[in-house]
Amino acid sequence: MNGSKEIVTISVPKGDLDNDYTFFEDGKIRHNYDQNANKTGLEAWITPRSIADSEKEKIMKVCPPEFKIRITAILKR
Repeated sequence: MNGSKEIVTISVPKGDLDNDYTFFEDGKIRHNYDQNANKTGLEAWITPRSIADSEKEKIMKVCPPEFKIRITAILKR
């Protein structure tokens, strides 16, 4: 269990597949996603470096305005 406070969860679905990123105050990122229709509900703790630039752009496009500065700072780590 992560002791850090959650900032926001941002959803960037891939078609019918879930693709959610939860950002925490300590800079950790939890990725909840579906790999395909038969492999759903997966979870991974990831680093900003493991997120493709195109995916970061999608995240920032749907990021609520009040979280943009904090999420940008985490993604640039």
